[in-house]
Amino acid sequence: MTLDFASVNWFAALAAAVASFVIGGVWYALLFGKAWARAYGYTDEQLKAMGANPARTFSLMFVCDVVSAAVIAAIAGAAGVGGAVGGAALGLMLWLGVAAANGLQVHLGSGRPFKGFVIDTGKQLVALVVMGLIIGAWR
Repeated sequence: MTLDFASVNWFAALAAAVASFVIGGVWYALLFGKAWARAYGYTDEQLKAMGANPARTFSLMFVCDVVSAAVIAAIAGAAGVGGAVGGAALGLMLWLGVAAANGLQVHLGSGRPFKGFVIDTGKQLVALVVMGLIIGAWR
């Protein structure tokens, strides 16, 4: 299997990256941000300090989304995955076998609350499935 980034549909990858970025915003700003902060025991001062440079933080987060989308698109191409359902299934498998499995390994050694892990990995699940869906639909 060869990952061919030259054959990546960059419009699909960019749309998937934007979708993931928006999902993250909705996930943490509207749905689970307060629960996430409580789960990890962050104070208002700590949260303010984490948000001290939003332009840099959000720019780097978006770059990460673009990299993830490009890799998903390359894997989809190499594996012959097509269609929205196939793409969503690829996103689910990447979440289960890579994001969730590796995230859980890190979490188990961190001593951090499991609720925070569930919130974080839940966002990853939704984002990866949606990114896969978008990329698969455009193949």
